[in-house]
Amino acid sequence: MRFESSNVQLAAAEKLQAEGMASLRKGNYKLAIDKFTEAIDMQPPILMTLLDGRAALYDKIDQLKLALKDAKRMMEHEKANPKGYLRAGKVLYRMNKPTMALEIYKLGVKNVEPSDPHLPRLQEMIEKAVDKQTKALKAAQKKIYDPMQVLPLELLEMVLEYLPFANIVAMQRVSKTWRGVISNNPRFWTTLDFSRAKKPVSRAALKNCISKSKYTLTKAILKKIHNFNDTTLIDMVSVCKDLEYLKVMGGFMGSSLSRAMQLTKSMRTLILHCQIPFATFEALVNPELPLEHLECLELGPTKGTMRFGKREPCLALKRLLVNFANEQLNMRPVALDELLVMLPNVQELQLNKLQSDLEKLDMTSLEQLEIFVCRNSKIQADEVVYPVSLQILDLSCTSFTSAENIAEHQETLLNLKRLNLTKCNLTPTIFLELVPPFETQLTHLRIGYARHLDYNLLAENFFRKKLLTELRELSVEGDYDFSNHAIKELYYQQNLERLNFSITSLNGSGAYQFILNSKSVGNIREIYMNGIDRVSADLVQFAAKKGIRIIQMQENGRDWLMLRGENEDAFMRV
Repeated sequence: MRFESSNVQLAAAEKLQAEGMASLRKGNYKLAIDKFTEAIDMQPPILMTLLDGRAALYDKIDQLKLALKDAKRMMEHEKANPKGYLRAGKVLYRMNKPTMALEIYKLGVKNVEPSDPHLPRLQEMIEKAVDKQTKALKAAQKKIYDPMQVLPLELLEMVLEYLPFANIVAMQRVSKTWRGVISNNPRFWTTLDFSRAKKPVSRAALKNCISKSKYTLTKAILKKIHNFNDTTLIDMVSVCKDLEYLKVMGGFMGSSLSRAMQLTKSMRTLILHCQIPFATFEALVNPELPLEHLECLELGPTKGTMRFGKREPCLALKRLLVNFANEQLNMRPVALDELLVMLPNVQELQLNKLQSDLEKLDMTSLEQLEIFVCRNSKIQADEVVYPVSLQILDLSCTSFTSAENIAEHQETLLNLKRLNLTKCNLTPTIFLELVPPFETQLTHLRIGYARHLDYNLLAENFFRKKLLTELRELSVEGDYDFSNHAIKELYYQQNLERLNFSITSLNGSGAYQFILNSKSVGNIREIYMNGIDRVSADLVQFAAKKGIRIIQMQENGRDWLMLRGENEDAFMRV
């Protein structure tokens, strides 16, 4: 009975197959597919033939995904039958997926019996696929033009000059032609930048680079220089008479640096992100040197107060950035008055981790000073007077032991644009003396965790009077008096771009109302809300639609440390 039933099923399937082929010859593809589908649903013994036929029909009417689906079903139904692999490969080529087709053919060769008569056909398809890939690769290579062969040399040199030094070095490996052009052109070697060096750079390699510049080197950033001994820097400065910029990263530099600087007449910028002894720093603050910018990230150990004595002023020095102590030390005593006398033309002065004990700290003689940063320091003085030329004043994490008296002779800082008093103990009296209402053009103000300053002081003297209209950045971090009610006093501000409301009494509802009603919407880019309640995903999404990032960061995470560093790092990056 089963045999008869099977024969009946086979006969019915073959009849449907014949009807499908007849419809195909008449051009009725839809009816042909329907007939094949009806036959396939019967699961007859000729299922592989039917699936292959329907896949071919789908292929003809560009239903390639359905054709591939039938081919996959064939491979699953009879793993050792080559028909499924051949059909799948053909469809994949039609879908412009030659690499996948090649893998299918290889899978077929792996699964088909060695005695199968169709195995040579699979092997032939693999050979054709590999041959096609090889020809396509060669054709693509013919279309790739070497710029060295097409562009005029002068134009090519102009393009290469914009590339980073690391890329210039790497491009020497493209070909002998490239190596010849790059190696023999001194313009590509006037700047040496080893800041991204992962392995130690040998002295021979450094010497080779200097030689390629024809000793016209103007800028050098040195890091991981192998065997960086006493003579390396001296040799470089001796032969490179045009060297204007030098940055040393990591390690220790001492007397060799002092001797090297005595040999240069062109050095304008010296950045030392390495440890140097105080004696070396003292030698660098020298009126005979041409330095305009001196930056020292770490001074080595010294006994007692760092003193400078009576010396001639350094008229050329315009920017001085000094970190007087390393991470292990809180701060070092410095004769600040003696240092200031030596800097009559300084425009930017950044000092970190110093302790100064003076009766009066008068900076009014620094008539060109525009940027003064004194961080993580302790100033003991009965009076501190800043020059009216200041545009940026940053006293973050600095304390004044006689803070009540320092405003006695202070003139209004009419040019002040940025004021950072984060974790500073400046009093309200002095603050209002520096930036009195109706006379200030502040654009950036930070009072986060300030001991005596709070939002209420700002509201009473500025915001409720619709002042500080140029303000672009405001930080009231750590002020629990700042709330949903208080933020309404900022609605009128039109130029706000960056706000830090972290660790305050504000919540998500107040932030939502601020974004909804603020006249600064369109300018605001970031709102920091660390430690704020009810900051929902809806609020973040609503702010994003207005072009605003609501930022909440994990404590001690990378972003959190970067934000903290804006106030606590040794130097402020202007």
